[in-house]
Amino acid sequence: MLFSDACFNHITMPCHAMPIKKQKNKALILHERRIFARNFKQARKEAGLTQEALSRITGLTQAFISDVENAKSTINLDNANVLAKAVGQPLWQLLSP
Repeated sequence: MLFSDACFNHITMPCHAMPIKKQKNKALILHERRIFARNFKQARKEAGLTQEALSRITGLTQAFISDVENAKSTINLDNANVLAKAVGQPLWQLLSP
């Protein structure tokens, strides 16, 4: 398992940093999450919906919707599809860069 250079202290013992491969995977996931967040927020605004209105329509909390729009929360495909339908967009379009 490879660790980044910053992961070793002065005694060259590995610290609790994330392995390089996992760091790259996490960065990729965050990038994809940001794409969905940006596209979803734009689609919601174009649909003329507030987060509160979307919450009433979908049954998802306003706080969760805010976290999704700010890429702070992961989202499963079922909820992503619910949100996509609520704003009148196909899910694939919200996932496209």
